[in-house]
Amino acid sequence: SFRREQITELTLPIALCLMEGGFVAVVAAKTFNVPPWVIAVISAAPMFGNLSSFVWNRIATARPKVPMVTALHVMVLLCVLAIALSPRSETGTWILLGSVVLSRLLIAGIVTVRSVAWSLNYERAVRGRATARLQALASLTLVVTTSIAGLVLDAHPENFRWLYGAGVVLASLGVWAFRGVTVLGEKRHQVLERRGQRDPSDRNAFFAILRTDRRYARYQLHQFTSGFAAMMLEPPLVYLVSKQIGASYFASIGVVMLIPFLLNLATMPLWARYLDRVHVAEFRARQNALWVVGILVMFLGAWQLSLFWLVVGRIITGITNGGGALAWQLGHNDFAPRDQLSAYMGIHVTLTGVRGAFAPFLGMALYVGWADAGWLPASGGLGPWLFLLSAALGIVAWRGFELLRREIAATAATAD
Repeated sequence: SFRREQITELTLPIALCLMEGGFVAVVAAKTFNVPPWVIAVISAAPMFGNLSSFVWNRIATARPKVPMVTALHVMVLLCVLAIALSPRSETGTWILLGSVVLSRLLIAGIVTVRSVAWSLNYERAVRGRATARLQALASLTLVVTTSIAGLVLDAHPENFRWLYGAGVVLASLGVWAFRGVTVLGEKRHQVLERRGQRDPSDRNAFFAILRTDRRYARYQLHQFTSGFAAMMLEPPLVYLVSKQIGASYFASIGVVMLIPFLLNLATMPLWARYLDRVHVAEFRARQNALWVVGILVMFLGAWQLSLFWLVVGRIITGITNGGGALAWQLGHNDFAPRDQLSAYMGIHVTLTGVRGAFAPFLGMALYVGWADAGWLPASGGLGPWLFLLSAALGIVAWRGFELLRREIAATAATAD
Protein backbone atom coordinates (compact mmCIF):
# COMPACT_ATOMS: atom_id res chain seq x y z
CA SER A 1 0.00 0.00 0.00
CA PHE A 2 2.84 2.37 0.80
CA ARG A 3 4.38 1.70 -2.63
CA ARG A 4 1.03 2.41 -4.27
CA GLU A 5 0.75 5.68 -2.35
CA GLN A 6 4.23 6.58 -3.57
CA ILE A 7 3.11 6.05 -7.18
CA THR A 8 0.10 8.24 -6.49
CA GLU A 9 2.22 11.03 -5.02
CA LEU A 10 4.54 10.92 -8.05
CA THR A 11 1.74 11.29 -10.61
CA LEU A 12 -1.49 12.74 -9.18
CA PRO A 13 0.15 16.06 -8.12
CA ILE A 14 0.98 16.70 -11.78
CA ALA A 15 -2.68 17.67 -12.15
CA LEU A 16 -3.32 18.90 -8.61
CA CYS A 17 -0.47 21.43 -8.68
CA LEU A 18 -2.10 23.09 -11.69
CA MET A 19 -5.04 23.86 -9.37
CA GLU A 20 -2.86 25.23 -6.57
CA GLY A 21 -3.66 28.84 -5.76
CA GLY A 22 -0.12 30.06 -6.37
CA PHE A 23 0.03 28.59 -9.88
CA VAL A 24 -3.49 29.14 -11.16
CA ALA A 25 -3.54 32.69 -9.73
CA VAL A 26 -0.51 33.57 -11.87
CA VAL A 27 -2.17 31.97 -14.91
CA ALA A 28 -5.34 33.96 -14.22
CA ALA A 29 -3.43 37.24 -13.74
CA LYS A 30 -1.17 36.96 -16.78
CA THR A 31 -3.09 34.75 -19.24
CA PHE A 32 -6.70 35.76 -18.49
CA ASN A 33 -5.78 39.28 -17.23
CA VAL A 34 -8.29 39.08 -14.37
CA PRO A 35 -8.95 41.91 -11.84
CA PRO A 36 -7.54 41.73 -8.26
CA TRP A 37 -10.75 40.33 -6.75
CA VAL A 38 -10.50 37.20 -8.92
CA ILE A 39 -6.96 36.61 -7.66
CA ALA A 40 -8.33 36.88 -4.11
CA VAL A 41 -11.10 34.35 -4.85
CA ILE A 42 -8.59 31.89 -6.34
CA SER A 43 -6.33 32.26 -3.31
CA ALA A 44 -9.32 31.70 -1.01
CA ALA A 45 -10.61 28.69 -2.98
CA PRO A 46 -8.73 26.07 -0.91
CA MET A 47 -10.34 27.54 2.17
CA PHE A 48 -13.84 27.32 0.70
CA GLY A 49 -13.03 23.63 0.36
CA ASN A 50 -11.84 23.35 3.93
CA LEU A 51 -15.15 24.74 5.15
CA SER A 52 -16.73 21.55 3.83
CA SER A 53 -14.39 19.28 5.79
CA PHE A 54 -16.79 18.52 8.61
CA VAL A 55 -19.42 17.57 6.02
CA TRP A 56 -16.94 15.23 4.35
CA ASN A 57 -16.18 13.73 7.76
CA ARG A 58 -19.89 12.99 8.27
CA ILE A 59 -20.16 11.42 4.82
CA ALA A 60 -17.02 9.28 5.31
CA THR A 61 -17.90 8.04 8.81
CA ALA A 62 -18.16 4.22 8.95
CA ARG A 63 -17.52 3.95 5.20
CA PRO A 64 -14.50 2.49 3.32
CA LYS A 65 -12.01 5.30 2.81
CA VAL A 66 -10.10 4.26 -0.34
CA PRO A 67 -13.11 4.01 -2.73
CA MET A 68 -14.32 7.41 -1.55
CA VAL A 69 -10.93 9.06 -2.08
CA THR A 70 -10.64 7.45 -5.54
CA ALA A 71 -14.01 8.86 -6.61
CA LEU A 72 -13.00 12.32 -5.40
CA HIS A 73 -9.74 12.05 -7.37
CA VAL A 74 -11.67 11.39 -10.57
CA MET A 75 -13.94 14.39 -10.04
CA VAL A 76 -10.93 16.66 -9.45
CA LEU A 77 -9.43 15.56 -12.77
CA LEU A 78 -12.66 16.55 -14.51
CA CYS A 79 -12.24 20.07 -13.08
CA VAL A 80 -8.68 20.21 -14.44
CA LEU A 81 -9.93 19.13 -17.87
CA ALA A 82 -12.55 21.91 -17.84
CA ILE A 83 -9.80 24.55 -17.56
CA ALA A 84 -7.92 22.99 -20.47
CA LEU A 85 -11.02 23.50 -22.63
CA SER A 86 -11.97 26.99 -21.41
CA PRO A 87 -11.69 30.01 -23.78
CA ARG A 88 -9.56 33.07 -22.94
CA SER A 89 -12.54 35.33 -22.39
CA GLU A 90 -14.91 36.44 -19.65
CA THR A 91 -16.69 33.10 -19.99
CA GLY A 92 -13.37 31.31 -19.66
CA THR A 93 -12.61 33.29 -16.51
CA TRP A 94 -15.84 32.07 -14.91
CA ILE A 95 -15.12 28.47 -15.99
CA LEU A 96 -11.64 28.73 -14.49
CA LEU A 97 -12.99 30.22 -11.28
CA GLY A 98 -15.75 27.62 -10.92
CA SER A 99 -13.37 24.73 -11.65
CA VAL A 100 -10.84 25.94 -9.07
CA VAL A 101 -13.45 26.38 -6.32
CA LEU A 102 -15.12 23.01 -7.03
CA SER A 103 -11.79 21.19 -7.17
CA ARG A 104 -10.80 22.62 -3.80
CA LEU A 105 -14.09 21.40 -2.29
CA LEU A 106 -13.24 17.92 -3.55
CA ILE A 107 -9.60 18.09 -2.44
CA ALA A 108 -10.76 19.00 1.08
CA GLY A 109 -12.66 15.72 1.13
CA ILE A 110 -9.55 13.86 -0.03
CA VAL A 111 -7.41 15.41 2.71
CA THR A 112 -9.95 14.75 5.45
CA VAL A 113 -10.58 11.12 4.52
CA ARG A 114 -6.96 10.25 3.67
CA SER A 115 -5.74 11.47 7.07
CA VAL A 116 -7.67 8.60 8.69
CA ALA A 117 -5.89 6.07 6.46
CA TRP A 118 -2.50 7.53 7.46
CA SER A 119 -3.42 7.45 11.16
CA LEU A 120 -4.36 3.75 10.93
CA ASN A 121 -1.54 2.60 8.65
CA TYR A 122 1.40 4.31 10.42
CA GLU A 123 2.18 4.16 14.14
CA ARG A 124 2.88 7.37 16.08
CA ALA A 125 6.65 6.78 16.23
CA VAL A 126 7.01 6.61 12.43
CA ARG A 127 3.95 8.51 11.21
CA GLY A 128 5.80 11.78 10.65
CA ARG A 129 8.55 10.16 8.60
CA ALA A 130 6.17 8.01 6.53
CA THR A 131 3.97 10.99 5.77
CA ALA A 132 7.02 13.14 5.07
CA ARG A 133 8.21 10.70 2.40
CA LEU A 134 4.83 10.86 0.66
CA GLN A 135 4.69 14.66 0.99
CA ALA A 136 8.26 14.91 -0.32
CA LEU A 137 7.34 12.95 -3.44
CA ALA A 138 4.34 15.22 -3.99
CA SER A 139 6.51 18.30 -3.50
CA LEU A 140 9.14 16.96 -5.92
CA THR A 141 6.46 16.33 -8.54
CA LEU A 142 5.02 19.80 -7.97
CA VAL A 143 8.41 21.53 -8.27
CA VAL A 144 9.30 19.73 -11.49
CA THR A 145 5.84 20.20 -13.03
CA THR A 146 5.46 23.90 -12.22
CA SER A 147 9.06 24.68 -13.27
CA ILE A 148 8.42 23.16 -16.68
CA ALA A 149 4.98 24.76 -16.84
CA GLY A 150 6.42 28.23 -16.18
CA LEU A 151 8.86 27.87 -19.08
CA VAL A 152 6.14 26.48 -21.36
CA LEU A 153 3.84 29.42 -20.56
CA ASP A 154 6.65 31.93 -21.12
CA ALA A 155 7.05 30.41 -24.61
CA HIS A 156 3.36 31.00 -25.35
CA PRO A 157 0.45 31.66 -22.92
CA GLU A 158 -1.95 29.56 -25.02
CA ASN A 159 0.08 26.48 -24.05
CA PHE A 160 -1.92 26.32 -20.81
CA ARG A 161 -4.39 24.05 -22.65
CA TRP A 162 -1.74 21.41 -23.32
CA LEU A 163 -0.45 21.64 -19.76
CA TYR A 164 -3.81 21.01 -18.15
CA GLY A 165 -4.72 18.27 -20.64
CA ALA A 166 -1.43 16.42 -20.11
CA GLY A 167 -1.87 16.77 -16.35
CA VAL A 168 -5.16 14.88 -16.49
CA VAL A 169 -3.66 12.02 -18.51
CA LEU A 170 -0.60 11.53 -16.29
CA ALA A 171 -2.50 11.93 -13.03
CA SER A 172 -4.86 9.12 -14.03
CA LEU A 173 -2.05 6.66 -13.28
CA GLY A 174 -1.98 7.87 -9.67
CA VAL A 175 -5.74 7.41 -9.33
CA TRP A 176 -5.40 3.84 -10.62
CA ALA A 177 -2.58 3.10 -8.14
CA PHE A 178 -4.50 4.44 -5.15
CA ARG A 179 -7.39 2.07 -5.83
CA GLY A 180 -5.26 -0.79 -4.49
CA VAL A 181 -4.32 0.79 -1.16
CA THR A 182 -5.30 -1.22 1.93
CA VAL A 183 -6.15 0.47 5.25
CA LEU A 184 -5.03 -1.59 8.24
CA GLY A 185 -7.73 -2.25 10.83
CA GLU A 186 -10.34 -0.39 8.80
CA LYS A 187 -13.19 -2.79 9.65
CA ARG A 188 -12.62 -2.32 13.37
CA HIS A 189 -12.27 1.43 12.92
CA GLN A 190 -15.57 1.57 11.04
CA VAL A 191 -17.22 -0.11 14.04
CA LEU A 192 -15.73 2.54 16.34
CA GLU A 193 -16.91 5.31 14.02
CA ARG A 194 -20.39 3.80 13.85
CA ARG A 195 -20.58 3.65 17.64
CA GLY A 196 -19.43 7.24 17.88
CA GLN A 197 -22.05 8.25 15.33
CA ARG A 198 -24.77 6.62 17.46
CA ASP A 199 -23.48 8.10 20.72
CA PRO A 200 -26.46 9.98 22.23
CA SER A 201 -24.09 12.47 23.88
CA ASP A 202 -23.07 13.68 20.42
CA ARG A 203 -19.45 13.80 21.58
CA ASN A 204 -18.22 14.14 17.98
CA ALA A 205 -20.10 17.38 17.40
CA PHE A 206 -17.95 20.37 16.40
CA PHE A 207 -18.53 22.55 19.48
CA ALA A 208 -18.83 19.60 21.86
CA ILE A 209 -15.22 18.63 21.15
CA LEU A 210 -13.96 22.19 21.53
CA ARG A 211 -15.81 22.58 24.85
CA THR A 212 -14.55 19.27 26.19
CA ASP A 213 -10.94 19.45 24.98
CA ARG A 214 -9.86 22.94 26.02
CA ARG A 215 -6.23 22.42 25.02
CA TYR A 216 -7.23 21.44 21.52
CA ALA A 217 -9.49 24.51 21.40
CA ARG A 218 -6.54 26.73 22.40
CA TYR A 219 -4.31 24.99 19.87
CA GLN A 220 -6.87 25.76 17.17
CA LEU A 221 -7.12 29.41 18.31
CA HIS A 222 -3.36 29.92 17.93
CA GLN A 223 -3.41 27.97 14.66
CA PHE A 224 -6.20 30.24 13.45
CA THR A 225 -4.14 33.36 14.19
CA SER A 226 -1.02 31.98 12.55
CA GLY A 227 -2.90 30.73 9.49
CA PHE A 228 -4.78 34.00 9.10
CA ALA A 229 -1.48 35.93 9.10
CA ALA A 230 -0.12 33.71 6.32
CA MET A 231 -3.25 33.50 4.18
CA MET A 232 -3.86 37.22 3.91
CA LEU A 233 -0.44 37.68 2.26
CA GLU A 234 -0.86 35.24 -0.65
CA PRO A 235 -3.05 37.32 -3.04
CA PRO A 236 -1.05 40.54 -2.43
CA LEU A 237 2.15 38.59 -3.11
CA VAL A 238 0.80 37.40 -6.49
CA TYR A 239 -0.27 40.95 -7.34
CA LEU A 240 3.04 42.42 -6.16
CA VAL A 241 5.25 40.02 -8.13
CA SER A 242 3.25 39.55 -11.34
CA LYS A 243 1.70 43.03 -11.70
CA GLN A 244 3.72 45.64 -9.77
CA ILE A 245 7.18 44.17 -10.30
CA GLY A 246 6.16 42.64 -13.65
CA ALA A 247 8.09 39.37 -13.31
CA SER A 248 7.82 36.64 -15.97
CA TYR A 249 5.64 33.54 -15.63
CA PHE A 250 8.60 31.48 -14.44
CA ALA A 251 9.80 34.10 -11.92
CA SER A 252 6.27 34.76 -10.63
CA ILE A 253 5.51 31.05 -10.19
CA GLY A 254 8.95 30.61 -8.65
CA VAL A 255 8.43 33.21 -5.93
CA VAL A 256 4.78 32.43 -5.25
CA MET A 257 4.90 28.65 -5.45
CA LEU A 258 8.17 26.93 -6.41
CA ILE A 259 10.38 28.22 -3.60
CA PRO A 260 8.00 27.16 -0.80
CA PHE A 261 7.45 23.70 -2.26
CA LEU A 262 11.14 23.15 -3.05
CA LEU A 263 12.02 24.02 0.53
CA ASN A 264 9.22 21.71 1.69
CA LEU A 265 10.93 18.90 -0.16
CA ALA A 266 14.37 19.70 1.25
CA THR A 267 13.45 20.28 4.90
CA MET A 268 10.52 17.95 5.52
CA PRO A 269 12.67 14.95 6.58
CA LEU A 270 14.33 17.09 9.26
CA TRP A 271 11.03 18.46 10.50
CA ALA A 272 9.56 14.92 10.48
CA ARG A 273 12.20 13.61 12.90
CA TYR A 274 11.50 16.53 15.22
CA LEU A 275 7.72 16.06 15.04
CA ASP A 276 8.08 12.36 15.86
CA ARG A 277 9.86 13.32 19.11
CA VAL A 278 7.82 16.26 20.45
CA HIS A 279 4.24 17.37 20.98
CA VAL A 280 2.82 19.45 18.15
CA ALA A 281 2.45 22.49 20.47
CA GLU A 282 6.22 22.60 20.98
CA PHE A 283 6.72 21.98 17.27
CA ARG A 284 4.49 24.91 16.32
CA ALA A 285 6.13 27.26 18.84
CA ARG A 286 9.58 26.71 17.33
CA GLN A 287 8.32 26.85 13.76
CA ASN A 288 6.33 30.09 14.15
CA ALA A 289 9.31 32.02 15.50
CA LEU A 290 11.30 31.36 12.32
CA TRP A 291 8.28 32.14 10.12
CA VAL A 292 8.04 35.66 11.59
CA VAL A 293 11.68 36.31 10.61
CA GLY A 294 10.88 35.36 7.01
CA ILE A 295 7.89 37.71 6.86
CA LEU A 296 10.01 40.62 8.12
CA VAL A 297 12.49 40.00 5.29
CA MET A 298 9.61 39.90 2.79
CA PHE A 299 8.44 43.27 4.12
CA LEU A 300 11.80 44.70 3.07
CA GLY A 301 11.31 43.25 -0.42
CA ALA A 302 7.76 44.63 -0.73
CA TRP A 303 8.85 48.05 0.54
CA GLN A 304 11.69 48.31 -1.99
CA LEU A 305 9.92 46.38 -4.79
CA SER A 306 12.92 44.06 -4.65
CA LEU A 307 12.51 40.57 -6.08
CA PHE A 308 15.78 39.60 -4.37
CA TRP A 309 14.57 40.28 -0.81
CA LEU A 310 11.20 38.70 -1.56
CA VAL A 311 13.06 35.55 -2.62
CA VAL A 312 15.18 35.57 0.55
CA GLY A 313 12.10 35.98 2.75
CA ARG A 314 10.26 33.32 0.79
CA ILE A 315 13.16 30.92 1.34
CA ILE A 316 12.98 31.42 5.11
CA THR A 317 9.19 30.98 5.23
CA GLY A 318 9.52 28.02 2.85
CA ILE A 319 11.81 26.27 5.33
CA THR A 320 9.22 26.70 8.08
CA ASN A 321 6.37 25.60 5.80
CA GLY A 322 8.04 22.22 5.35
CA GLY A 323 7.26 21.54 8.98
CA GLY A 324 3.93 23.32 8.79
CA ALA A 325 2.66 20.94 6.12
CA LEU A 326 3.40 17.96 8.37
CA ALA A 327 1.90 19.55 11.48
CA TRP A 328 -1.21 20.51 9.51
CA GLN A 329 -1.76 16.90 8.47
CA LEU A 330 -0.81 15.20 11.73
CA GLY A 331 -1.08 17.69 14.60
CA HIS A 332 -4.58 16.64 15.64
CA ASN A 333 -3.28 13.14 16.46
CA ASP A 334 -1.57 14.52 19.59
CA PHE A 335 -4.99 15.53 20.97
CA ALA A 336 -7.59 13.15 19.49
CA PRO A 337 -8.80 9.84 20.98
CA ARG A 338 -8.43 7.06 18.42
CA ASP A 339 -12.16 6.82 17.69
CA GLN A 340 -12.40 10.59 17.06
CA LEU A 341 -9.55 11.07 14.59
CA SER A 342 -11.87 12.10 11.75
CA ALA A 343 -13.84 14.48 13.95
CA TYR A 344 -10.74 16.25 15.24
CA MET A 345 -9.29 16.54 11.73
CA GLY A 346 -12.66 17.82 10.51
CA ILE A 347 -12.58 20.63 13.07
CA HIS A 348 -9.03 21.53 12.11
CA VAL A 349 -9.72 21.64 8.38
CA THR A 350 -13.03 23.47 8.82
CA LEU A 351 -11.44 26.22 10.92
CA THR A 352 -8.72 26.50 8.29
CA GLY A 353 -11.52 27.12 5.81
CA VAL A 354 -13.18 29.73 8.02
CA ARG A 355 -10.06 31.89 8.23
CA GLY A 356 -9.20 31.29 4.62
CA ALA A 357 -12.67 32.25 3.41
CA PHE A 358 -12.08 35.90 4.29
CA ALA A 359 -8.33 36.34 4.97
CA PRO A 360 -7.29 36.55 1.26
CA PHE A 361 -10.02 39.12 0.52
CA LEU A 362 -9.14 41.21 3.55
CA GLY A 363 -5.46 40.95 2.72
CA MET A 364 -5.96 42.14 -0.88
CA ALA A 365 -8.28 44.95 0.24
CA LEU A 366 -5.81 46.13 2.87
CA TYR A 367 -2.96 45.97 0.36
CA VAL A 368 -4.49 47.82 -2.65
CA GLY A 369 -7.18 49.80 -0.81
CA TRP A 370 -10.80 50.46 -1.81
CA ALA A 371 -13.07 53.20 -3.13
CA ASP A 372 -15.52 55.21 -0.99
CA ALA A 373 -18.28 52.81 0.12
CA GLY A 374 -20.48 55.31 1.93
CA TRP A 375 -20.15 54.05 5.50
CA LEU A 376 -16.53 53.11 4.82
CA PRO A 377 -14.24 55.94 3.65
CA ALA A 378 -11.92 55.34 0.70
CA SER A 379 -8.47 53.95 1.47
CA GLY A 380 -5.26 53.85 -0.50
CA GLY A 381 -4.27 50.58 1.17
CA LEU A 382 -1.42 49.60 3.47
CA GLY A 383 0.82 48.43 0.66
CA PRO A 384 4.01 46.82 2.01
CA TRP A 385 3.02 47.59 5.62
CA LEU A 386 0.60 44.67 5.38
CA PHE A 387 3.63 42.39 5.81
CA LEU A 388 4.39 43.99 9.18
CA LEU A 389 0.80 43.43 10.29
CA SER A 390 1.15 39.76 9.34
CA ALA A 391 4.41 39.47 11.32
CA ALA A 392 2.70 40.96 14.39
CA LEU A 393 -0.07 38.35 14.21
CA GLY A 394 2.61 35.68 13.84
CA ILE A 395 4.21 36.83 17.10
CA VAL A 396 0.84 36.59 18.88
CA ALA A 397 0.42 33.00 17.62
CA TRP A 398 3.98 32.08 18.63
CA ARG A 399 3.35 33.30 22.17
CA GLY A 400 0.15 31.27 22.40
CA PHE A 401 1.84 28.06 21.23
CA GLU A 402 4.70 28.65 23.67
CA LEU A 403 2.35 29.01 26.64
CA LEU A 404 0.45 25.86 25.58
CA ARG A 405 3.75 23.99 25.26
CA ARG A 406 4.78 24.96 28.79
CA GLU A 407 1.42 23.85 30.22
CA ILE A 408 1.57 20.45 28.50
CA ALA A 409 5.18 19.95 29.61
CA ALA A 410 4.28 20.85 33.23
CA THR A 411 1.37 18.39 33.21
CA ALA A 412 3.59 15.62 31.83
CA ALA A 413 6.23 16.32 34.50
CA THR A 414 3.60 16.17 37.26
CA ALA A 415 2.24 12.87 35.93
CA ASP A 416 5.75 11.36 35.97
